[in-house]
Amino acid sequence: MISLNKTIAYTKNWKYTFIIALILGAFVPLLLITLEPFDNSNSFSFKYAILLGYAICIAIPLIILHPIENYIYEKQTNRWFVINEFFYILLSLLVIFLFSFFYHFIIIRNQTSISIELIWSFVKFFCLPFTPIVVPLWLYLRSKYGIIEVPLYDEKKLEKSKSITITGTNKSEVLTISESDFIYAKAQQNYVDVYFDTGSGTQQKTLRSTLSNIMKQLPNAWQVHRSYLVNLDYLKSIEGNARKRSIRLSQTEEVIPISQMYYKALSARLSNSSQKLQD
Repeated sequence: MISLNKTIAYTKNWKYTFIIALILGAFVPLLLITLEPFDNSNSFSFKYAILLGYAICIAIPLIILHPIENYIYEKQTNRWFVINEFFYILLSLLVIFLFSFFYHFIIIRNQTSISIELIWSFVKFFCLPFTPIVVPLWLYLRSKYGIIEVPLYDEKKLEKSKSITITGTNKSEVLTISESDFIYAKAQQNYVDVYFDTGSGTQQKTLRSTLSNIMKQLPNAWQVHRSYLVNLDYLKSIEGNARKRSIRLSQTEEVIPISQMYYKALSARLSNSSQKLQD
């Protein structure tokens, strides 16, 4: 089962958002021309031109909603989760359905009387059947053009580091540390081991929780593997090859595996901060 709090790639760039909008905008009219869900005959006046108008019903909502999703992305410190993607797709579909409805009944059919029942009937018989076809392509494009960003080291932020309190499932399980002292966390079944710097060494605190819940409480934590969160300010080196890589952090001898999907983001971070990869 996919965790709703798992970090995934996000399409932040406006250029790629326009590309996705154009591809989906062209794909849907093509389906309409091919399948003819409105039972259009060949004598239908300006048939293809009118059906191409549905491309606008796809593209405009995606462009309108992009500033909103970018705002949420930035508020989450440049992270995008499965649950964000889920609600974004739902909201976008709702807006697209409404645009398509008004285009079909007001612009094409010139109908002035509308009702909730009419909207639902349109969505049920003409929109929902296309959803299983369009959404997988949509998700693929967002993943293809998306990225997982890793923040650069911010010395000022580290100097102003505040205390944070990490809690487990049990209320008695509480760990209060400086935000910058968190080193990494490792998930093992229903428990998470949190490692932090005390100034005189590294200590460990075991909490009954999930990795995703711990990540919510750690602003400096970045998931590099399904079982690991790390504070990238402690990043020392990346080792291995294209098939299997791991990272090393200062303050610990633990060899931490890194999934392929996160490697590209880490490479960009190291390049921007003038650090060298050890391949």
